[in-house]
Amino acid sequence: MKKILITGANGFFASRFYKFYKNKYDILPFTSKELDVRNEALFISKAKEYKPDYIINTAAITSTEICENNPEFTRNININGNVNAAKASEITGAKMIYLSSEQVFNGNPEPGPYTEDTLPIPSTNYGRHKLEGEKIVKEMLKDNVWILRFTWMFGLPETCGKTGSNLLWNIISAAIKGEKIKVPANEYRGMTYVYDMISSMDKIFEIPCGTYNVGSRNDLSNYEAAKIVLKSMGISHRINDIIIKDEEKYKTSPRDLRMANDKIASYGITYPETAVAIKKCIEDFNYIF
Repeated sequence: MKKILITGANGFFASRFYKFYKNKYDILPFTSKELDVRNEALFISKAKEYKPDYIINTAAITSTEICENNPEFTRNININGNVNAAKASEITGAKMIYLSSEQVFNGNPEPGPYTEDTLPIPSTNYGRHKLEGEKIVKEMLKDNVWILRFTWMFGLPETCGKTGSNLLWNIISAAIKGEKIKVPANEYRGMTYVYDMISSMDKIFEIPCGTYNVGSRNDLSNYEAAKIVLKSMGISHRINDIIIKDEEKYKTSPRDLRMANDKIASYGITYPETAVAIKKCIEDFNYIF
């Protein structure tokens, strides 16, 4: 049985990853309290003791606002934490999975979808952190690391871990509370059901290391995707009561974070489009009224 060391074990992705694969892999999950990824000596010590086949570092500060307001603190986690993961991989011979983001393209002036050959131009500290981390781990590990640029993931609350802010849960929460929520009509991005992402991970272990755009394609605006959420729940008659179409945000410069996923699809790893994934998630959790 292959061994996986994963950090950020209480987080949105890692907690679900552990639950999904705990019977297929020997997984050693570390919370931030158990393994501070900024602690190089501790990270290496844990890896040497466990001798994993794969190291997945999910520990990160993903809030754009926090990264903008605390650049040195967040850089220490988002970049140095991954440097330490790469050092542990070097020493133990484990392959590393580096979780990057669509946000490396958040400053690109041309519209998406972006390919792996598109030059990323991040405009936020979080995007810069992810791109700098990509370059560092690639230089350190050469052909022993998968760099996965994730789209925005969505899911619903579970007892196993955090949910975080995502379009699906934000809309459902507003519907449950009877509140209204503004959704940009000029923002476009791929959105992936977390279990569609997780269920592909064992297939990724079998393809050549490299940089991949990973997740669902989506040509709908966030506003159009939000309407799909309510339609899938069977409450399309409440769309105008819940969703406020925000046409001012990104009006002069539409925000486009869409990525092309043809490269990973060439290895047989595909993801349903966002609209299909939204319906699947709602059906899985029986949020149909």
